[in-house]
Amino acid sequence: MSLQSIAVSNGFAAALLLILMINRLMTKTKRRLDDKIFSVMILMALLGAIMEFGTFMVDGKPGLQNRLINLFGNSYLYTAEVVITLLWAYYADLRMYRDRKRLHRYVWLQYIAGVLLAVLVVNLFTGIIFYVDEHNVYHRNLGCYGYYLFFLVILILSMWEHHKYQENYGTMQFFPIWLFLGPILAGGLIQGGVYGVSIVWSSLSLGITAIYICLQNQQTYTDVLTGLFNRQYMEHKMMELHQDTRLGYYGIMLDVDFFKQINDRFGHSVGDDALCETANILRRATMSDAIPFRYAGDEFIIIMRTNDETDITHMQDRIRGEMRRFNENTKEPYRLSFSMGYARYDREDSVDNFLKRMDDNMYEDKQRNHKRLLAAEGRSSE
Repeated sequence: MSLQSIAVSNGFAAALLLILMINRLMTKTKRRLDDKIFSVMILMALLGAIMEFGTFMVDGKPGLQNRLINLFGNSYLYTAEVVITLLWAYYADLRMYRDRKRLHRYVWLQYIAGVLLAVLVVNLFTGIIFYVDEHNVYHRNLGCYGYYLFFLVILILSMWEHHKYQENYGTMQFFPIWLFLGPILAGGLIQGGVYGVSIVWSSLSLGITAIYICLQNQQTYTDVLTGLFNRQYMEHKMMELHQDTRLGYYGIMLDVDFFKQINDRFGHSVGDDALCETANILRRATMSDAIPFRYAGDEFIIIMRTNDETDITHMQDRIRGEMRRFNENTKEPYRLSFSMGYARYDREDSVDNFLKRMDDNMYEDKQRNHKRLLAAEGRSSE
């Protein structure tokens, strides 16, 4: 590629990423770990687009300053490739499961990334990955393919994890993984296979922008605290299901027992954590034909497409099983208990009546649970 073509390609990528970064900085909201990871990915990609153009600018030009830019600039590009690829593995998992504890599954990737970064330091003296000759011309060496392989392995791993998620929980709304991976995979393979081509950073900027647009759409329909879909999206989904006459559907309304006591005893931050853990339990318990929503406060609703009432009772059993596993293994100061009520949606009925029937059945279950739990603790109901 000519220097002018590289300037256009990388300038486009840098401008696009800069706009995204400014937009995120202007949005003064509390960010989760996955949001912070995404911001770091944008920043490193922005610097990568600028740095790659700089290395092409000085390539073949004499002078110590140009040589240092060429040498350390290309070292940064390999570093950014390793770090961004690793961060993508974390980001994709967090976006799917919303569970930081799962990240320990990727500790082996951290070790590999650490080795690759250490080899970059060694490369400054050995040139096993790339070297800059006496005319200040950059040359790739065989070691560079280890970095391309790391990039490829993680992309394949993220596709496999996404596939498993879809098998267990159904299609994930607002996370079209191929919109991100498609251009990056194509750009990486082309640049890795054709020497002198520079499109990986523009490809990465397109992938990041695609995910960013989906994030903006998702924020409209997602509960900020738990990451579940919110009431607005639930109403949209119910209208969509109402128009599909192929299947009926059921709904479960779920309430966290004694949630006020968790807030009063341990504080609202612990109460927020209890709601997030409840959301995680619902994610693990729901299958591909069911969607959990945060309805209001400590109330959640699960909409399940089925005509068989036993499917909904099995769903309740899975929720209780996940709840018991949480209570047995948690180190949190609280234990979770749920009251649940379900109802079948009647197409001739209104959505309000559908919700009311769920709420009435849940209230009956709550009365039973409270009497049982209070009796077990030797207390009387207030």
